[in-house]
Amino acid sequence: MTIMATDFTQAEIDIIKTHIDGRWTKKDHGVHMGDIEVGGEEKPAAIWEDGYYTFVVLKIAEGTFKNMFYFMRDKRFDTGTDEYTDLDECVDSIMRAQADFSLSKNTKGLTVEINKA
Repeated sequence: MTIMATDFTQAEIDIIKTHIDGRWTKKDHGVHMGDIEVGGEEKPAAIWEDGYYTFVVLKIAEGTFKNMFYFMRDKRFDTGTDEYTDLDECVDSIMRAQADFSLSKNTKGLTVEINKA
């Protein structure tokens, strides 16, 4: 039995916006809603961009989410976790993964230590 994903609720959109506003306090990124095909089915998606990065949070089913980000629109990354049941954790983890990636890209030749809690 396949559980159909419903659109993001306003509360879920607000959670995503809170994370975005907390990270980028000087710029309004907005969250765009759309649908992305996953495994032959369309799933609701929350999408936002920052520079060369595009962030995506998919709603796989009620209370189940997946995340990813794109760099330069053609390189896709995710956190290695298939699904999240906590939207806060889902959004926070993809933002941390992108920050780690960005930091490692911009510090070539430097010694960088990333402490993960």
